[in-house]
Amino acid sequence: MRNRSHIHQLFEALAPKTEQKEKMLQNILVQSRNEKIRHRGFAPVKRLRSAVLAAVLMAGLTTTAFAAAYMGLDEAFLKFLNPVNHEQAQYLSNGAYVVDKQVTNENGTLTIKQVIGDSNLTYILMDFSAPEGTVLDAARYRFLDNDITTRQNFQSVGFKALDDGNRSDNKISLVMSVMTRNSIAGQKVHLRLKDLQAADPLPGIFETIIPGTWETEFKLDFKDYSTLYPVNQNITMYGYEAVLKSISVSPISITLKVDSSYLEEINEAAGELKEIGDNKHLDNFPITINYADGTSETTAIFSGLYLSEHISEQILMIKTFENVINDKEIASIVFFDKEIPIQTGR
Repeated sequence: MRNRSHIHQLFEALAPKTEQKEKMLQNILVQSRNEKIRHRGFAPVKRLRSAVLAAVLMAGLTTTAFAAAYMGLDEAFLKFLNPVNHEQAQYLSNGAYVVDKQVTNENGTLTIKQVIGDSNLTYILMDFSAPEGTVLDAARYRFLDNDITTRQNFQSVGFKALDDGNRSDNKISLVMSVMTRNSIAGQKVHLRLKDLQAADPLPGIFETIIPGTWETEFKLDFKDYSTLYPVNQNITMYGYEAVLKSISVSPISITLKVDSSYLEEINEAAGELKEIGDNKHLDNFPITINYADGTSETTAIFSGLYLSEHISEQILMIKTFENVINDKEIASIVFFDKEIPIQTGR
């Protein structure tokens, strides 16, 4: 795993520099002083120019705020994603959207900070602050009930607690993952979370520690990171015919869609997920990612979503990763007996 200093370097490279802020402020002050000297004694003109300057500044602030919605990547998100280099960090920043919605009740404050996503996976970064005096120092957190209303008739939701550097305070950061059949980018969603739960490391059991309901609405105006590759090629899965319809590739997930009239036979041949550790199972439908530099990796451990629908005779597989992958350097993806070339570069 890449070290923490690498992440700090990436974040610092994206963040505004103090010297730049000070220089910008100094330039504004100097310009303001010059304007006052130049038009001394002409009050109507001075007032007019001041009004124009104020309007320009307001427009600039509005434009800056709008741009920041897409250009900033929260440091917690940066650490969670762990991009491979500065270029990918900038690419991820350009797709992030700032929500900044806050919901408070007597039991705590929930802040929805940012969202990013692709064609099938959406990450929502949120902070939770408990009342003063409460210590949130558990290994894992989640909400017992979670309901996010989208235009998708199926979704899978999960939570991951992030290391915020202080386990003795009343605050935590969480990433909520939402996996769907299709992208939910651009949708306005209604989110309702109820009863914060905590647990020790696996196999610890979740228990409610802070009751309450937090409810809000916000838009998912992130930029879809995915590149869709139509495939439509015959493959053989555990000895049965199928058609690999498409592969969708992004830094945060790889999604495969498969059609087959032998879903029951394929699932029976694949068998149950074999547990090899606490909440770790072997991937019965692995993919191998071949990179342009000759290296490769295989999804030996199942992480993501496997959805088999017998009525439509379709399989949806969303492969997620511990850290983002270098999707722009993928040369090909191997799935069972088929190797699919992937175009590299942005």
